[in-house]
Amino acid sequence: MKIAKLSIVFFAFCLIVLFSCKKKSPAGEGTASITSLDCESVSFSGTAVTNALFSATATIPYAGGNGLPYSGGADSIQSTGVTGLKAILQMGTLANGNGNISFLVVGTPASNGTASFPISFLGQTCSINLVIGNGGGSTTKTVYDSIYGATSITFDATYVYIKSADQTNHKSVYWPTTNPLYEAFAGPTFQDSSFRRAPNNILSQNITLKIPLHPSVATNHAATPMGVIGIALDGVPLFNQYAAGGTTLGDEIHGFDQYWGHPQMTGMYHYHVEPKYLTTVHATKHSLLGFLLDGFPVYGPEEADGTSPVNLDVYHGHIHTTTEFPSGIYHYHFTGISPYLNGNGFYGTAGTVTQ
Repeated sequence: MKIAKLSIVFFAFCLIVLFSCKKKSPAGEGTASITSLDCESVSFSGTAVTNALFSATATIPYAGGNGLPYSGGADSIQSTGVTGLKAILQMGTLANGNGNISFLVVGTPASNGTASFPISFLGQTCSINLVIGNGGGSTTKTVYDSIYGATSITFDATYVYIKSADQTNHKSVYWPTTNPLYEAFAGPTFQDSSFRRAPNNILSQNITLKIPLHPSVATNHAATPMGVIGIALDGVPLFNQYAAGGTTLGDEIHGFDQYWGHPQMTGMYHYHVEPKYLTTVHATKHSLLGFLLDGFPVYGPEEADGTSPVNLDVYHGHIHTTTEFPSGIYHYHFTGISPYLNGNGFYGTAGTVTQ
């Protein structure tokens, strides 16, 4: 009996020792860590313009996360180069492996150029750059020389006047059959849609666009009208994302020819979507393709590096440097989905068109 009691006491003592030796890790023990930070792949959720209040999220990819939480930045990172902005790290939890961290970037940029932010996160350092556009500025006159389809281009101190007969130089099923540029077409057309020829033909027009030579951001962004909203390099008018009556393009897409344009009832040939001749024959998918009536340029559905445009705003554009505008400018992009060219109206103050 005495031996049994001693055995029980000894067993209980062993259990106490065993459980006391199994320490539980307190919550949050350990340090968040990553193996690399990719500042070159940073993306911003908005576009920045000189002397305009800016607020956006900068997203930076990382690799080698260990799944632990990290705190937000108590101190903000002030911009260099272009001053007036600050970046604040937002708290979060690392992924196991690859993920993203976010900074809130706020302030009013003091000039156009590049704002740089030195980033230091969990022992990794790099720098992110934000291009600040002037939202407009002077468009050099020589850039309009690229509009090879214009019948004349003239200037005064405020506007550029572009005249066009709307006679593109590419083939189309909509040229009269007696025209050397007539070419039969059975489809498919834009978005691999089946083709159905409309009854109209391409006819000569008399169009004059009066476009601001020094485009600027509009205080009130006007909606684009039905009809001409800009001009492509081949002198063909650009139209918005709506069919006649303000409806979605829908069935009208089936009438786009081999280069994704078509004429309306008066014979005015025009593009609602990417002008395929310009992006595949005359130029490239990242080239300058034309201008809208507010004076801001239009580019193709790709950036210079072959990637798709990102962070397009509600007007279907953004700001960064281009070959023609090395200091940066707001510009629109064609894309393969609605609204194709322009979103909720003109970014700038539009000029006029007569015809």
